[in-house]
This record gives sequence, structure tokens and C-alpha cells, in this order.
Amino acid sequence: MRALILLIGIFLAAAPVLADELLILQSRRERAATELRSSVTRTVPVTTRVVILSDYAEVDLPRLVREEQPAVILTIGEPALKAARKIRGVPVVAVMALSLGANRSIPANVTGIDLRISPERYLKVFKALGLKRVGVEYDPARSGVYLAKAQHEAAQVGVELVLRPVTKPAEGVKQLISLKGSVTDGLWLVPDASVVTALNLEANGSFSLEQRKPIVSYTKEHLKKGAAISLDLDWVKMGVQAGEITRQLMAGTSSRQIPVQPPREFSLESNPSVLKFLGITAQLDRIFPKER
Repeated sequence: MRALILLIGIFLAAAPVLADELLILQSRRERAATELRSSVTRTVPVTTRVVILSDYAEVDLPRLVREEQPAVILTIGEPALKAARKIRGVPVVAVMALSLGANRSIPANVTGIDLRISPERYLKVFKALGLKRVGVEYDPARSGVYLAKAQHEAAQVGVELVLRPVTKPAEGVKQLISLKGSVTDGLWLVPDASVVTALNLEANGSFSLEQRKPIVSYTKEHLKKGAAISLDLDWVKMGVQAGEITRQLMAGTSSRQIPVQPPREFSLESNPSVLKFLGITAQLDRIFPKER
């Protein structure tokens, strides 16, 4: 009996201790955010404290961290990441926050998953559609780093990105006009608050119909507004990815050793009516084989 107890003690000492270690800050009650959070908690078997920031007028996060003493903080959404920037000494995993991949410095204790899918994925779509020149409106302050990477990768595969800087929404329509004619073969809509407005989305839809050029977007919501194809994030699988990063941090890996990652999983969606109108017959299901 004593030998059995000793063996159990050795086993428990060797096993990772995962309990009472995760503080989750969720910006607001949204379906996608809740799906992602649930996926994280299934991936990381720990007791968690969940705080929905929109439920409170104000949250004293430094005090909460002192009281809870979490091993890792998971932030979901931009407001949650903004609040967690005040915290030092506790690793932070950030998701669903565009600023994470923007041209802005982030604290050394922060890592996570960018909301932007790797440009290489979009370039495969452009190549499959036969698009050699692709117009992109973007705010340099929000999307400059991402587009610089995309432009570098595009040049290597024979695609030219025709960039049009937009610093405020009102400039979007004007820049769109400059992309008419032979300047571009299609449009790429990136997640950028300076560009993605109701007025600009309507203008993009009209542009696509008039110029007979496809729009490739980052969300299937834009298929209803005239986009031909979208690459959509899978929030459940992003939760698994965030959970894996969280486990690494809990096992002792430093935040500095885990760079901000692009999302691993996504789905290609399309609008058959738009594809037919534009005469696009590419085999979309062959762009990203199932094994990805």
C-alpha cells in the first residue's frame, strides 16, 4: 500500500498542474467570442475566471489580477486587450484584436493570434482566379505592416498589389475610382476600420458589377454585398489554437518565445450568383486541399 502511494505521488509530481490559473477577459457578449472562449476552456483543462467587460461600468484589472493571481490572461476582443496592456508580469494571450498585428508595439508579455489570415492564403485565391493586379484600400496605420508583408510575398508569385492608402473612410470611394479600368483585375478587402464602412461596401459592390471584377473579402458577410469569395475564420478552431498557446505559457515558455501567429484554420466561402455573373469557373475546392 505504501509503495502504491509512493508511485501515485511520483506520477502526480511528474504531471503538469493545471488548476485555477486562467483569467479570461471578454470584451462583450457576442456569439463568436463566446464560441472561441468555450473552445479555449475545452482545450485547457483549468478552472477559469471569466469577466465580461461590457457588463461593468469599470473593471479594476490590476486589483483583480492581484487577487486572482492567474498564470495566464486570455483577452478576447480589442477592449479586453487594451485593458490588459496595463498588466506586467503575467503572460497575456490576445485574440480577436486587430491591433495585435498592426504597426504598433505590444508589451513583451503579450502574444496571441492575429485576426488577419496569412497573405499567402489570399495569394493562392488570386492565382486561381487569374488575377494579376489586385487593388487594395488600406489605412497605413492599421494595416501597413500586413500589406507590406503581402506585397513582398505577392511579388514572388507574380501578383501585383495595387495599394491605395486611406486615412479616413471618406477617402475610400475616391480611391476606388482610381482602381477602375485596366489598373486592376479585382479587389481585395482587408479588415480595416478606415476602409470597411457601409458606404464603401456599397461602392465596392457597384464597382464589382460595373467593372466585372471580383471582390475577395475576409468575411462571408460581404458575400451578401457583392463579394465573390471570402476566407472566413473558424472561431472554434481559433480557440483550440489559443488554448495551445496558453498551455505552452503555463508550462513555462516565455511570451517572448511565442510570436504573434496568423490563424491556422479558415473556410473558403463564395457567392455562386456573383461568380456566374463574372464568368468565374475556377475550381475553388482545389485551392486549399482538405489536408491543410
